[in-house]
Parts: sequence; C-alpha cells; structure tokens
Amino acid sequence: MRVLLFALLEIVLFPLQLIGSLVYSFRVRFVNMPRGISGTAYEPYMTRLLLHHIGSRNDGGAERIAPHLPALSPLVLRSMMDTLVLAARWSGFRGSVLAYPGPRPSTMMTFISHRTHFFDSAVAAAAAAGSPIRQFVVLGAGWDTRSYGPLPDGADLRAPAGRGSGEALRCFEVDEPPTQSAKVEALRAAGVDCGHVVFAPTDFNQQSWLASLKEHGFDPDLPTFILWEGVTMYLDDAAVDKTLREVAGLAPGSCVAFDFLSRELVLCRKPFVVLGNYAKYAMKAFYGESWLFGVSTAAPAGERAREFIEARGLALRGFEAFGGEAERGTPLGGLIVAGVPDPREG
Repeated sequence: MRVLLFALLEIVLFPLQLIGSLVYSFRVRFVNMPRGISGTAYEPYMTRLLLHHIGSRNDGGAERIAPHLPALSPLVLRSMMDTLVLAARWSGFRGSVLAYPGPRPSTMMTFISHRTHFFDSAVAAAAAAGSPIRQFVVLGAGWDTRSYGPLPDGADLRAPAGRGSGEALRCFEVDEPPTQSAKVEALRAAGVDCGHVVFAPTDFNQQSWLASLKEHGFDPDLPTFILWEGVTMYLDDAAVDKTLREVAGLAPGSCVAFDFLSRELVLCRKPFVVLGNYAKYAMKAFYGESWLFGVSTAAPAGERAREFIEARGLALRGFEAFGGEAERGTPLGGLIVAGVPDPREG
C-alpha cells in the first residue's frame, strides 16, 4: 500500500520534479562547467542531502550549503528534493533507494548509500579514541561535509574529546581551485564554521596533491587518513597508481579509503557490455567526462582487490563489493580501505 501511494504521489508531483531537473541540468552544464566547477561532485552530495531530508542520515552541513552551491537554487531544491521528501513522508515509504546504510548487496541504484555508509564508518574509526590518526584529508573533496558536523555515529572531526591525544584531527581538503573556491563561498554564505579546515587548491594537471598539502602545513610524518571518494573512475591508471604509491610513502598507520568501478564495466566487457556502453555515453553527453579506471572484479573480487593494493605498497584493511561478492556474479565495483604497513609489525 505504501509503495502504491508513493507511486501515485510521484505521478502527481512529477511535473514539478521535471522542471527542477531541467533547471538543475541547465545550471550544471552552463553555470558550473564553464567555470571549471565539478559537475560529478553533485551525485554523492545530492544523495546525502536526500538522506538527510528523509531522516535516514543526519548531515546538517549538506543542508546548509545547498542553496549556495552553483547548480542549486531554492527552485531546484523545492521542486526536485522537497517534492520527493513529501511523497516519502506522506506515503510512509522507505524503499531501498532512500535507506541508510542501504541494502546488501547494493545495486547501481543504491550503491551511493552503501558507499556513504562504508566511508562514514571508516572516518569514524579514524576519529575514534585510541586511533593513531592525526590528520584527515579529503582528496578531491567536492561538496563533502564530513568535516563540518557530527557523523551519523556521533563522531565529530572538529572535537578532541574522546581521542585520547587531547587534540582534534588536523583537517585538509584538496580540490581543483574553481570547485574549492565555490565550496568555500557556499560555506561562508551559509555561516558554516570552516576555520578548522585547511584548504589546499590544487591544479592536478600541474601539481602533485601531496606537494600542495605540504605547502599548506601538512606533515607527512604524522599518521593520516585520506578519504578519496568518487574520484578514481575519472582518472587514468597512471594517476591512480601514482596517488596510491604516494600514500604508501606516508607515515606508518596512515590509511586511504576509496571506491572503484569494475574494469569490466569501465571497458564495457561481459557481463556489463550493455550497461557499460549506456553509462559511457550518458556520462560523456551530460558531464563531458568518461570513466577511465577500474579494477577487475572477476571472481574472486576480494583477492583481486588485495593483489592490486599490495602491488602498490599498501595493505588491504577493508573491502566490500558493489553488487555482492563474486560467487553471486561480477560486482559492479568495490570499496577499499588500505593502510601503510608498520615495519615493526612484520
């Protein structure tokens, strides 16, 4: 009954959602992209914002900056977001797309919720009492707001309480200058305190992200947690390899958490020939970008992830697959936490 009521409400509200979607698409293409501001940054952000409004995952920072982001506006938010939230509330429907942490195995429709929960848990562990982590870096930060308020489990990157060291994490964000500038403007316009975050604008075509961080006070000798969300698929193999090897050169105990797509999906090979080709053309048409990087998820996916990580001088600390483990088919991609080994442990 709830599903039926939700569907009926969606039919009624669809014209408003269509208007909002058209305005949003126009602003991404003709406001964002000409200024060099990331368009793909909105994909995980909009999911987190929706989860916040539905009440599945608290993210006050995402809500506060929303009307100040270049592709969004009160019209877009009300017609796209508020109508969907109303339909969900009035019907009582909480399907898998609106769930947090989301179903397992995840699908193309639910993997962002899965990814969000995986990274939330990894960040919370880094911020927990007894953790050796002293620095937190969001690499390719986009509109990520984990540094600006409590995480779903209550951990707060701004506060030293409970860490044992008596010090809060040193927080850094790295991104292309146009995207980062737009984010800082949105944070300030929304009145979000960002004084504890060091922003390191980096033209990735001209400068190493690590060199940029060092210029902004980053200490490579301190254990560091690096969040690298929704980025690898847009880089070539050499760029991903270089980044992971640079992470491997950081202080022992440092970690990087990142996601990847299946190489079979990126290259449109079986079993993703149709889906891969559709996604490739859709991404190119809307964002002007293509998926470039992937790790094979052919069985056994977890072992392939381990081999990939270890070949770059890191140790696999955690792995989850999109779309289930290999025995149920070839996963769409995966989530990894990899750490810098401590020589004293081995």
